[in-house]
Amino acid sequence: MSEISYTYGKKRKDFGRIVDFHPYDPDLLCEVAPNPEIKSQYVRMDPYDTEIQNVPTLSESQTNTERISLKNNGMSHTEGGWPIAIDPTEFEEKMKYCKKVERDESYYASCKGLVETNMTSYLKQNNAIDIYGEYFPVNDAVNQDAAPPLGPAAMKTTTVFKDPNPVKRTAAALSWLGDGKKLAVAYCNLRFQGTPDDCSAESYIWDVNDPNKPSETLSPASPLCSIEYYSKDPHLIAGGSYNGVVQYWDTRQPGRPAAKSLIEESHRDPVWAIKWLQSKSGEILSVSTDGQAFIWDCRVPEKPVELKKFDHESLTLQPKNNEGGAKGVLGGLCLDYDPQIGGPAKYMIGTEQGTVLSCNRKGKTQYEKIGANTFNGHHGPIYAVQRNPHHPKYFLTVGDWTARLWFEDFKVTSMYSTFYHKAHLTSGCWHPQRTGVFFTTRMDGYVDAWDLMNRQSTPVVSLQVSDYALHTIRSTAEGRHIAVGAVDGSVSLLELSPALYTPQPNEKNHIGKVFENESTRDKNLDKAAKEKKTLQKKQRMSQQENPTGVGGIDETELSGLAEQYLENVQGEQNSEEASMEDLLRRRAKLMDDIADGLEIQDQDKK
Repeated sequence: MSEISYTYGKKRKDFGRIVDFHPYDPDLLCEVAPNPEIKSQYVRMDPYDTEIQNVPTLSESQTNTERISLKNNGMSHTEGGWPIAIDPTEFEEKMKYCKKVERDESYYASCKGLVETNMTSYLKQNNAIDIYGEYFPVNDAVNQDAAPPLGPAAMKTTTVFKDPNPVKRTAAALSWLGDGKKLAVAYCNLRFQGTPDDCSAESYIWDVNDPNKPSETLSPASPLCSIEYYSKDPHLIAGGSYNGVVQYWDTRQPGRPAAKSLIEESHRDPVWAIKWLQSKSGEILSVSTDGQAFIWDCRVPEKPVELKKFDHESLTLQPKNNEGGAKGVLGGLCLDYDPQIGGPAKYMIGTEQGTVLSCNRKGKTQYEKIGANTFNGHHGPIYAVQRNPHHPKYFLTVGDWTARLWFEDFKVTSMYSTFYHKAHLTSGCWHPQRTGVFFTTRMDGYVDAWDLMNRQSTPVVSLQVSDYALHTIRSTAEGRHIAVGAVDGSVSLLELSPALYTPQPNEKNHIGKVFENESTRDKNLDKAAKEKKTLQKKQRMSQQENPTGVGGIDETELSGLAEQYLENVQGEQNSEEASMEDLLRRRAKLMDDIADGLEIQDQDKK
């Protein structure tokens, strides 16, 4: 095949006139005089800087692209290196072969040769170079004890986990795995009678290293309102549903619950909080707004697909004497239980009536289980209650527009309260490592971090996480990250600065003294108020027992005043009687004079 070519030709005259450049003086072709009105507005700028660009000016724009979906696939490795006659899957055969080899004299010679040829050089190298040495030691003895600068307190969003369903639901509850690598999120539509027919009931477990899609899916019959990992077994996770059912999953088979309670024996309202109890068989504590708290015995059934009726222990949330709070049965909204803090039998329940109940499982009756300690101070429902990780007698509550700190042995009033925010507070939690740091979430989308070591009046940092209202918050065990769930289904993973998660020197003792001073102050004020009331009561009783001694006047003075009062009254009466008699005499005399005058007139007429 020959090449095809084409020659294009054009005459020189078609290119136009040849340009000829010659220097010459400028010629004035036209002159336009300035407008006087515009000239008066002219301001000369000297010097004047301007920029000239040879390329057209373009507006900057950016957009978010879809995330790249990543997937981790494990590799199947089969144990090898065994003789053909040995089955690697049989443990006894392998042990017999290992003992046979160890009895051989050549085995020790081979091990010795490996040590001499390979390990000796590395040991000598380690002796020559200290790999753990400090290259820049601090010579000043004073600066050795000083803590390194941690910088300002700050938070930043690193990852956002979004609900993959088209109908977005609220991230109702969060629970971290012990190592902080997985986060379980319970999704539920909390709008009253606002759940559409195509709304999903699934909840998910997210891997923090792969935020594109959930790593595991939990499929309950009804959406989950609460969720909690089991600390003793990382494969078990419990959840409370919107229809009141309590169930738990084995994440190795997360398709359906491993076991669940029967609907007839469950709560009548949504299960808003759930906790694993410290027991050998595994027990679950659940609370609901139906006024009941159940303890479920989660023994594994004989068949995974079979359902069985769990034995449960019930508690009616009705305190015997709730001073300053609501009466009757109270609805549970939040729960705090930690066997390392409050004891294996103690737990606290926050109610929708604004009362915190301190319960003890060892009580024999309903009132003994609830006890006499009820704490009232909030104007609305309590959405979070949690004991301080290092000082268990002090606990945090979040409700209405404030977060409050309480002392367990003093129920009259809270020892500390934040200022009243413009937006409602929705949740809160303590930092697991910092004694004086806690976090709160608000309905305007902000997260507040409070550090009592620095200041108590305002938060040290506030960050707007979402344009929607926040619903729940949970911190990891090491305290470097916190997860925040919003009503639009998004869960934001926040990274804390070292100033928030690094404990300060002797912080535990300092915060303990602050708590102790505040509780002592409240006790002294309450004691002074009670003494004042007692003194006033004694004064009233003494006045009732001694009625003659009124106002500091003895009986003699009082009788003298009474006699003087009677004399004055008698004198006024006598004067009134005398004036009346004189008036009657004058009237009679006047009548007589008139009669005499009439008789004289009659005689004159005659």
